[in-house]
Amino acid sequence: MKDPTTYFYRPVVLFFGAVSAVVTLYVLWLTLHNISLLRPGQEKFIGVDNYLRLVFDSRALNALGRTALFTVAATIVEVILGLLISLLMDREFLGKKIARAILLVPIVMTPIVVGLTWRFLLDPSSGMMNYLLSRVGIGPVDWLGNPNVALFSLLLADVWQWTPFVVLLTMASLEALPGDPQNAARVDGAREWQVLWYITLPALKRALMVVALIRAIDSVKAFDIFYIMTRGGPALSTETLNLYGYISAFTNFDISYSLTIAMVLTIFTNVALLLLYNLAFKAPAKGEAS
Repeated sequence: MKDPTTYFYRPVVLFFGAVSAVVTLYVLWLTLHNISLLRPGQEKFIGVDNYLRLVFDSRALNALGRTALFTVAATIVEVILGLLISLLMDREFLGKKIARAILLVPIVMTPIVVGLTWRFLLDPSSGMMNYLLSRVGIGPVDWLGNPNVALFSLLLADVWQWTPFVVLLTMASLEALPGDPQNAARVDGAREWQVLWYITLPALKRALMVVALIRAIDSVKAFDIFYIMTRGGPALSTETLNLYGYISAFTNFDISYSLTIAMVLTIFTNVALLLLYNLAFKAPAKGEAS
C-alpha cells in the first residue's frame, strides 16, 4: 500500500522540478547567445563560444580554484570545529543555556553586517585583531591588503559566522542518539575516546555528511562577505567564480558570459554534491547490511 503522504508532496516536487528545469533551460539558451547591456537588441546566436572562452580564461580558472579552495577549507574547518564544540556542549555545566544562546548570535546576523564587523576588526591600523597581536609582541598584519593573507581572513569570518550552525545541527543529532550503546561500552570498560571513536562518531556519520553538504552549498555561493570585505582584492587574490560572474555582468555588462560562469559553477557544484550525497546515503553505514 502506498504511503498516503506521497499524494501531498509529489505535486510540490513536480512543481518545483518543472520551474527549475524551465529556468535552467532558459539560462542555458541565453549562454548560447552574445548578450551585452551595452548593445541592447543586438543579441545573436554564437553557440558554445562563451564556454570555449571560459575554458581559456585564466582569470576564471584561477577564480574557480579559489572557490574550490575556500569551499573545501570552510566546510572541513566548520564541520570539525562544530563537532568539537557540540561534543563539549553536550556535557552538563553551569551556564549551558546561556552559552547556547550566545553561540547562536552569529547565525542571525546578516552576511553584510558580518563582513563590515570583520572589516573593522581586521583593520591594519585600528582593528582589534592587530591590537591583540601587539599585546603579545607580534607586529601588525595587513589582513585584507596582503594577497597571501586575505583569503584566510575571509575564511576566518565565514567560520565565525557558520560554525554555530554546524553546532546547532550536530547537537540535535547528538541528543537524538540512544544512550544505551554508550553506557554499555562504558560498563564494559571502554574509555571515553573509545566510546567517541567507535560508537558516537559512526552513529553521527550521516548527520555530519548532511551538515557538510549544506555548508558546501553555502560556501560555493558565498558572495556578501567577499564583496563587502575585499571585492576580490588585493590583486584578485580573493576573487571567486561567483564574484567574477557578478563583475562580468554589472561591471563589464557581459550578461551571457556571466550566465555561462554561473552555469559552469552550477554544474561543477552539482557533480561534487552528488558524489558527496552518494557517499553519505548510498554507502552502507557502519553496522548496516551491505
